[in-house]
Amino acid sequence: MVTCDSAPTGEFVENNPPNTFLTVEQINREGDFRLSSQINISWWGTDSDGFIIGYEYAINDTSDNAWNFTKRTDSTFILPIEEGLSEDNVLFKIRAIDNEGAKDIDGARLVFPIVNSAPSVSLNQTELPADTMFSIASFGWTINDPDGLGNISRTEVSVNDKQSDWIEIPIPTDENRIFINLEFDNNMAGLVDANVFQGRSFTTLQGVTIPGIVVDEMNTFYVRAIDNAGAVSRVDSISWYVKSKKSNTLFINDFRGSASSSAAAFHKNLLASIGITPDQWIINDGDVAQNKVALSSAFPVVTDPTLKKTLSTWDHIYWISNDIDRNITYALDIASEFFDAGGTMFVNIPMKGISQNDEIFSFLPVDSIGVLSGIQTNFLINSNTLIVTSAGINAPELSIGNRIVGNYPLKAAGGATELYSTNFQATTLIGFNQNYQGNEAVAIENNEQNVIYFSIDLRDANGNNNLADMLNELLINRLNFKQ
Repeated sequence: MVTCDSAPTGEFVENNPPNTFLTVEQINREGDFRLSSQINISWWGTDSDGFIIGYEYAINDTSDNAWNFTKRTDSTFILPIEEGLSEDNVLFKIRAIDNEGAKDIDGARLVFPIVNSAPSVSLNQTELPADTMFSIASFGWTINDPDGLGNISRTEVSVNDKQSDWIEIPIPTDENRIFINLEFDNNMAGLVDANVFQGRSFTTLQGVTIPGIVVDEMNTFYVRAIDNAGAVSRVDSISWYVKSKKSNTLFINDFRGSASSSAAAFHKNLLASIGITPDQWIINDGDVAQNKVALSSAFPVVTDPTLKKTLSTWDHIYWISNDIDRNITYALDIASEFFDAGGTMFVNIPMKGISQNDEIFSFLPVDSIGVLSGIQTNFLINSNTLIVTSAGINAPELSIGNRIVGNYPLKAAGGATELYSTNFQATTLIGFNQNYQGNEAVAIENNEQNVIYFSIDLRDANGNNNLADMLNELLINRLNFKQ
């Protein structure tokens, strides 16, 4: 009979430690058959008198503080190779832990014969500078490693010296694409250092500078990657010309065709007559297709931040073209930082018949253009026709030098100021001309007073030989252009 005072009987059974097993027990590979250092390893454990709560693993070092806990039964590891070695034998050890905290005394172990593969790096063609740049240039590249991205220790860049001046650029976490901008003082020819800005956010890399850039000469940018074993990738590179900045005014020549040089010379002579000798950016490559031209390849491919910040380094822009469907289409976007910094712009591009919904009207201070009706076929301005100022505008009266066909009249946008107008005629199907009765503006200043658009090629408006006086009023007095 058992009473309440009876003591328990039987023998105490100690907890049995668990057992650990690796899926693969042995690997015999040498030479060219060695494994990549990125390895997927799997394991499991059993416990005769309980259950497994997790595992601890160690790589090479199995001292007490070298073990890492995991609840997984498989994982991908990048096994370390000692720096300077191309191959190594790496010990992986795993041990199970049961519900009472007991650990497999022996655990399971496996030696992995691995070989290191060199990383690779390649410049991204959509993130590189144009052939000629000013004070900012962007560079993007992609890094890869057959042994896994985590095996890449660092990426390094250099300008003009791939022998010694290598500068480390941080690798964004879990990314294999790096993008930077170099910004430097290009106000005079010679050797300068560049500050480094990482990412599209133009974030300063504190304490990082790139030496060796030479202003007014060709420069070469080099990039490479180095892995944890010290293996170095093939170097990739690109060359570009760094042009000095000599003026507060940028002259943009988007005049397409054989007359481009003579047109540019005409305008630059005018600017010189009022004391302005501008820097020049020629962007007249590419033809209009499907009503618009693609953004010039003379500009950097990266609009934001590279092109925007480059344009913002000037105080004034003087922009010419012979087609409203060319790069001026993109001005609202690419010149946003320029205007935010207080920049002013003069635009001289003839206005042709375009859609009233054209995106250019989001930038130019134009509400609409003239509309032909009935038997009318085109717009005409006869030679010797006066180009007159609007009330209150202190500017000289101009005159048409040669007959102009196909130039459309303008209506100023709300809040904008009409500066000049002229007398437009309309040609007709039956051979005689009609006087046009609509709005006839040809020069308009926007409401913000930082853009003036002149819609007649100035070469055709020099009948009175007084364009210098006109530009002195519009550029110097109204837009505050200064050398």
